[in-house]
Amino acid sequence: MKSLPPAKLRLGAAVSTVAVFMLTSLPALAQSEDSPDPIATEDLAEPTPADSGDAAPAADSTEEAPAEDSAEAADAEETGAPAPSAEPKAAVEPKADKPFVGFAPPLMPAVIENKTISLRLGLFAQPQLEVAGAPDADKTSKNLFLHNVGVIFSGKLFDYFDFFFDVNYPSLFKVDPTNQTGGTGKNSPGLNVQDAIVTLKPFGKTRYANYLKFDAGFMLPSLSHNAVQGAFTLYSLDYFVNTFRRNVLTNADPFKSNGQSPQGRDMGVQLRGLLFGEHLEYRVGLYQGLRVGLLPAGVGQVAEVGAVNFFRMAARLQINLLDAEDDFFYQGTYLGTKKILSIGGYYDFQDQYKSGGGDVILDLPVGPGVLSAQANVMYWDGGNFIQTLHPHTAIMAEAGYLFRALMLSPIARMEYLISHEPAASTPSEARYGGGLAFWPWGHTSNFKAFYTYVHRDPAPQDYSQFNLQWQVWF
Repeated sequence: MKSLPPAKLRLGAAVSTVAVFMLTSLPALAQSEDSPDPIATEDLAEPTPADSGDAAPAADSTEEAPAEDSAEAADAEETGAPAPSAEPKAAVEPKADKPFVGFAPPLMPAVIENKTISLRLGLFAQPQLEVAGAPDADKTSKNLFLHNVGVIFSGKLFDYFDFFFDVNYPSLFKVDPTNQTGGTGKNSPGLNVQDAIVTLKPFGKTRYANYLKFDAGFMLPSLSHNAVQGAFTLYSLDYFVNTFRRNVLTNADPFKSNGQSPQGRDMGVQLRGLLFGEHLEYRVGLYQGLRVGLLPAGVGQVAEVGAVNFFRMAARLQINLLDAEDDFFYQGTYLGTKKILSIGGYYDFQDQYKSGGGDVILDLPVGPGVLSAQANVMYWDGGNFIQTLHPHTAIMAEAGYLFRALMLSPIARMEYLISHEPAASTPSEARYGGGLAFWPWGHTSNFKAFYTYVHRDPAPQDYSQFNLQWQVWF
């Protein structure tokens, strides 16, 4: 592969930045779990007189006085001297207000509920401005479009079933350079099912509830941490580019779904749960994957139906050193509501296709804000089973710090895609950049501005990209 001295220097600088961010969080790990959280969203309740150890006993208390006090009182009665008064107890000082600026409360969802079922309706929209260059053309394209817009329908049935369903118009009215028919070629893909998941919780609301859950439907398979995050609780502008993309030149699904790309999703079933005090999470799934085609009849050979091959399988383990992530979708940041330090890994395969990787995520209250960092490494190779899926390794990382008083996070980001069969159709690619995230309403509504510099090898030139996005989600 052609050497990339400038890219490697920038890669080293980005990795060093991530390492510095992670090391600065070590003092937070030494704090006691019982110590007050400086950025908690609710104040601790003041102790009531009944709970305070320094409170005076009630007037009708039948508690006996200590023997020494009784003896002193008896001596006082005999001598006529006044009984000694008890030493005054120190007053309880009121607790100081916590130094934080809270986010605005989230919007109340539209919910229909009775004793057996609850239904929730939600909406999401991500208007976006994009100004981007190209590796093989001059000038910049400019687009105003809806990165995502759609409807969420979710709820619970009894205490044993959850369901989540959302439909989405991805990249609505963004110019599609591969489809210039009709004049402008603006993307209008139609309303697509993005997720459709039903979850069985066999232990209901008991203390064993998180030991075992069973998911079925159209979902994100159990791959890297970033690949299982929810689209509206990400830390940066979007997923890492190479979390779902398997070829620099196309966003087509390597498992050959028809129509709009499913963005990493697949139809399947999976088991997941939390064990050992919620310090170990497991996910094991069976998915549709690639189905082989019909084998036509030939000389001396009978025709065979399609889809005779076995399914795709994936498994993920995550070690939670602090708090657990107990929902189906992970979050890119919990904005200080959880203390996350987790290490994970996965393996995904079908026939000769294989993919594996590891990840680490840190999301901790540190000082007056929240330190967040994440690194993912992924490898894939389609072998002879998916011949269009060439072997690549992707290294992806992001890190930033939320200044709680300002509700602002500066974030640095890097991605490095290494092609193991470098060619014009399978280039390597390096991405470096960063931006700002403003969280006036947390994940419910925020603003993000990001700049990215892209270097491909081989390619005629480098290029840059700028994105400005507003998110509304409830």
